[in-house]
Amino acid sequence: MLRPVLNIDEVTAFLEEWSGGSVAGVSQFSNGQVSSVFGFEVKGGDRSGKYVVRFVSQENSGGLKKDRFIGPRAAAVSVPVPRLLEHGEVSMAVGNLSDEERLSHSSESFPLAYAICDLMPGEHMDELQDEERRHLVQSAVEVMDKISLIDISDTRGYGWFDGERNGQRASWAEYVAEEEFSREPDGFYNRRRAWFDVGGGFLEASVFEHFPKRMMSILAGLPEVERSVVHIDFGYDNTLVAGSEVSAVLDWDNSIIGEHLYDGARTGLYAPGIDFKKLFIDRYAVTGRGVSR
Repeated sequence: MLRPVLNIDEVTAFLEEWSGGSVAGVSQFSNGQVSSVFGFEVKGGDRSGKYVVRFVSQENSGGLKKDRFIGPRAAAVSVPVPRLLEHGEVSMAVGNLSDEERLSHSSESFPLAYAICDLMPGEHMDELQDEERRHLVQSAVEVMDKISLIDISDTRGYGWFDGERNGQRASWAEYVAEEEFSREPDGFYNRRRAWFDVGGGFLEASVFEHFPKRMMSILAGLPEVERSVVHIDFGYDNTLVAGSEVSAVLDWDNSIIGEHLYDGARTGLYAPGIDFKKLFIDRYAVTGRGVSR
């Protein structure tokens, strides 16, 4: 299941029970592919304030577990993240169950995972104009650098990390080769065959073939890299800004363990007019951290 379709009255009743007070302004946010996200305010009582609640199916609850793992560690190195207040399981009516899901569960009482956190200040960066975003690039680079300082010394491996918080690959090169350029049935190559001109796509097959081969040859000589948390989806829709600063980094569902410059490289793909390499070199000149030119 992707984002569960929920009844806002039932969500409100759940939040009132959680808060023990009066709940107002319950509204659903538009973002979120697998989670239903609502903002709300509690008026009166010990929990007076503004919050966000996320609901996901049990099969998609891994992202909430990552939030619980990364959140305190990110805050410890001054990465702005929402403070997680409570998480658990609840059953609710879901309006978009598949036929298979209806065989094993009632649509009126479907098990979900939830998490409640503080509402962070700011607006999504994707709501800003391009020129406004340019003024925030320096702050974004600083935050990406801080993300790479998150303590993961009690973990091991690279790539997607599991419930034990360990990466599933032995090296960064193995992760990139297997996850980014794999020719397995559900890998990079086969998932993008529709791009080929032979299938009516927009990309010449010879061009598509060239770059994975080139990358694989480079990977053969890739040295071991320092293990760091990589958000991997540090985009405009997962970043809140207030004034000239990044005020929150959201949605750690896709985060991995890997090369600390990967976030900057991926972000640069969506902002071709910004020299992220130079920005990182300048940042590291200030912090004393090394980076190859």
